[in-house]
Amino acid sequence: MARGRSLVRDRPASALFALLVLVSLAFAAFPHLDLAVSGLFAVPGQGFPLARDEGLLAIRDLNRVLPIWIASALALLLLARGLWGARRFLPPPHAILHVLSVYLVACLGIVHMLKNTVGRARPEHILAFGGEDRFTVAWQFSDACRTNCSFSSGEAASAMAMMALAMLAPRGLRLRAGLTLLLPMLVFSLNRVAFGSHFLSDVLVSWLVVALTTLLLGRVFARHAAAIDGGIDGRWRAPLARALKRLRVFGRDAAVQARALFLRAAA
Repeated sequence: MARGRSLVRDRPASALFALLVLVSLAFAAFPHLDLAVSGLFAVPGQGFPLARDEGLLAIRDLNRVLPIWIASALALLLLARGLWGARRFLPPPHAILHVLSVYLVACLGIVHMLKNTVGRARPEHILAFGGEDRFTVAWQFSDACRTNCSFSSGEAASAMAMMALAMLAPRGLRLRAGLTLLLPMLVFSLNRVAFGSHFLSDVLVSWLVVALTTLLLGRVFARHAAAIDGGIDGRWRAPLARALKRLRVFGRDAAVQARALFLRAAA
């Protein structure tokens, strides 16, 4: 037990990778776990009734648009640092870029690649729940699905990526922020299992892939934090001022030319 705690403390990336391997092996060795959990939400002849619940559909729709809102807000924060420089209420640029990179690398990169290469059929589409496709275990390549498949879960990945926002809070508030984000992360992710859109293993693998990617990227951005922050803080004010000046000159010249053309046509 002490050895396990030491591994988590001293080598958290290795611990997360080991957990990812163990979870994957467990679902490969005991495939009935996925079927049993999905079966809790399936009704013979009706598929997955919760997939038609308006409240749960609203939660799913919210989870789909949240990454766009979050990315937009982070881009505005980065712009604010570039224009105003360091401010107590603004997180440092390297931290903002770290969170953005989690969405880009883990969600749009790794998980999206898995969804379009592994080919695992969704629970609602397999024979056990009234569909026509065969069941396959996590990481097993299949031709049952061609694109946007079950493994692994993109929405569980984006929900876990949302947890990285806690790192933007002041150090003393990060634990509280993480606990606050934990509930919506669980709801967004497990909602997909209730819908019959993902197996439990799809969700757990996505969580671990995103968590591991977050940790590894965090090391990279922490190592180059000073260079990143120094290259962004307050550095965009002068270029923006020059661009606005050029825009004003262009607008003034365009107005003069338009006025001359109008007077010529009216003469």
